[in-house]
Amino acid sequence: MSLATRLAALNAARSLLALNLLMPLEAVAYVSSARQRLSDEDLEALLLRARARNHSLGVTGVLLHHDGSFLQYFEGPAEGVRTVYDHIVRSPLHTGLIELLHAPIPQRTFGAWEMGFTRAPRSAFLQLANASWQQQLHAQRQAASRSDGLALLLQFWRTNGGHEEVRPLPGQPNA
Repeated sequence: MSLATRLAALNAARSLLALNLLMPLEAVAYVSSARQRLSDEDLEALLLRARARNHSLGVTGVLLHHDGSFLQYFEGPAEGVRTVYDHIVRSPLHTGLIELLHAPIPQRTFGAWEMGFTRAPRSAFLQLANASWQQQLHAQRQAASRSDGLALLLQFWRTNGGHEEVRPLPGQPNA
């Protein structure tokens, strides 16, 4: 991809994000299990599709994976979040979806990530999946504080997930 093409895409993304800043935001967090074991290639294909969909809808977030289980948090304009979530709920690729959070939010937490991805150790995954995600929603709306679940996810992400760029899957070149 040429530098001019990358710059044009970056400017378009910035414009979309600026527009999305004016719209009410929602967030969803859920856990689910893959119906079958996913290879690295399957995960890469899933991420590429999710990133393209999220980009087109102004949705950002992160996906954690541990041994066939997923924890995903995504946020954005309410309509974009609903479209992504409807797709996820109907997907035949996973089962046992448990919604941890689905609520309006005052601001984005993962605004730079169309779909960040990392593998999570079992202990961290279980801690995140069992955290309180609904606990402080009223306070979050009032004072932009975070629920325990979101605070744990952000802490895990900063420590293990990413800072500037998405960690590629094994064998995947850096983008």
